[in-house]
Amino acid sequence: MVERLGPIEAPPGLGLLGPQGAEIAPLFTRPFLVLHRAAERYTARVCLLLLFDLGWEARLRDGVTLDGLCEDLPGQARKPLAWMLPFLAVEGMLARQGDRYVLTGQPDLDLAGIREAVELEAPGHASNFDLLDGVRSHIRPFFTEGKDGDALLFDLALFPLWLAYFRNGNLGYFPNNWLTLLALREGLPAGARVLELGGGAGSFAQLVAEQGAGQGWLDRIAEYRFTDVAPTFLRRAQRNLAAAAPGLPLAFQALDLNRPLEAQGIAPASLDAIVGINVLHVAQDLEATLRDLRGHLKPGGRLVVGECLKPSLDAPLYLEFFFNFIKAFTSVKLDPRWRPRHGFLTPEAWDQALAHAGYTKIQHVPPPRPLMDRHPGFTVGAMSAFV
Repeated sequence: MVERLGPIEAPPGLGLLGPQGAEIAPLFTRPFLVLHRAAERYTARVCLLLLFDLGWEARLRDGVTLDGLCEDLPGQARKPLAWMLPFLAVEGMLARQGDRYVLTGQPDLDLAGIREAVELEAPGHASNFDLLDGVRSHIRPFFTEGKDGDALLFDLALFPLWLAYFRNGNLGYFPNNWLTLLALREGLPAGARVLELGGGAGSFAQLVAEQGAGQGWLDRIAEYRFTDVAPTFLRRAQRNLAAAAPGLPLAFQALDLNRPLEAQGIAPASLDAIVGINVLHVAQDLEATLRDLRGHLKPGGRLVVGECLKPSLDAPLYLEFFFNFIKAFTSVKLDPRWRPRHGFLTPEAWDQALAHAGYTKIQHVPPPRPLMDRHPGFTVGAMSAFV
């Protein structure tokens, strides 16, 4: 039976979207809003089904604490479970009684109905759900055998699902790239040298080439250095990106943002823009990385950051489900001022982190507040921070 997703929130008005609102507003189509609602619900059901797969239904019905659930499990299991239990409580799948989580009644765990609803409203977006199903089917040894989450989630079987997710044709992911493009495009000087951190599947570089050519600013870029720490993504980009991003003056390099850039061949004060989409939140030492990046920007250069944003640090986002099994996401240096826990940050935490690292004139696309206060489901944005 087709899932009834309930009333779909009206899109935000132009007044909440800032100076570039006319270019941001078209993101908020009904198919996008339906997909967002459906993905949140689908993630909650996949989370609970995963706990059932692990044989824990009876323990949940009796009521269990995080400590109790972690007994006899590998230590790495604690961080994803510390996210999953509160998320399931927020989504109404578990009841929270003090520090205990209790499963009552018969929760609706139908996945096919959600897929059917999305196919009616946003056809061709099954990749979002395929990836969730793939994580569920591959991640059990993380809990039962202590196997490495990165190896389980980025094996050859799941790699095509990640590529299908991180593409511009995916309404659920495209806003990350589009908002970052709007932030990068403004004021890009002639002869610009641009470095992309963690280029991954290459969808942002493709968007730069497409929009830059169509809008007449692509020739301002003298070099676009595509980097990634993962050899698989870098090799794929070297094979395919020139044809997928015609006209973009590409260079390629393996780059680890947790190591000083100068030691990896990037000269100080040599770049006009550094851009990273959903990558800087995994910097092991965010302060050190932000300062190092600043040192490699020319005077007047910009760090452009596209990130999933949390309305509050305590609010679990369904998008965090994938990443809580990945060491780079969870094993980071914490700071009580802006990074008291791992994961995605609030806009205000980013402002504090960037200012503390010496950046000035921090600008958001779109302005996050009061947009996030009015539309709590808005969880993505871009920032420009100047040297």
